[in-house]
Parts: sequence; structure tokens; C-alpha cells
Amino acid sequence: MKECPYCYAAVGVDDSVCPKCGREIEKWQTGFYTRQPLPRKKSAAVLSIAIVAFLLILFGFARACHLV
Repeated sequence: MKECPYCYAAVGVDDSVCPKCGREIEKWQTGFYTRQPLPRKKSAAVLSIAIVAFLLILFGFARACHLV
């Protein structure tokens, strides 16, 4: 499935007209506006890095306040 560049509705690969808004879609337009999901490995890596960064900031703050 692709997306309509005008209303972002789901459009079939072979459709030349959007089923929702009725506007004509060129073949080159349907691939340009599609958003690919972030791969699972990358999203897990980003989450891991964010958690580590948060813990480092928290530890630095606790150390600055002489709590550790």
C-alpha cells in the first residue's frame, strides 16, 4: 500500500485515482510521500541510548548534590 500525496489515504499500488479524495495520482507521487517505519533494531538502540543518557544525567545530578 502507498499513500495519497494529497489526503494521505491508503492507495493501492496499481490505483491511479485516490479512493478517498478522488484526485488523480501519478506513479511517481505515490512512493514519495510514504513513511517507512523505523526498523525494530534501530528503535531498540535509540531507546537504550536514551535510557543510558538519562541515568548518566541522573547520576551526575545526584553526585553534584553529594547524595552519592
